[in-house]
Amino acid sequence: MGQFNCLECDRIVSFDVVPRRGFICFKCHVSTVNLGFAYGKEDFHGDTIKQRQDVQMKQASAAGIKAEPVGERWI
Repeated sequence: MGQFNCLECDRIVSFDVVPRRGFICFKCHVSTVNLGFAYGKEDFHGDTIKQRQDVQMKQASAAGIKAEPVGERWI
């Protein structure tokens, strides 16, 4: 059992085993974690993958290209 002062907020923290993150309290550690959109808001709020695939297939057929979705060619 031990104690340390957080390097960020100077709060006293008790511990059984020294955390791997070092002498930073959990509150300060969590504030540095980014919970944002990994691939951007467009991928999260926009069209689904199937809808984008349908648009690409329509564009390809309009251009005279015989497009085949991945996974359907060898079935």
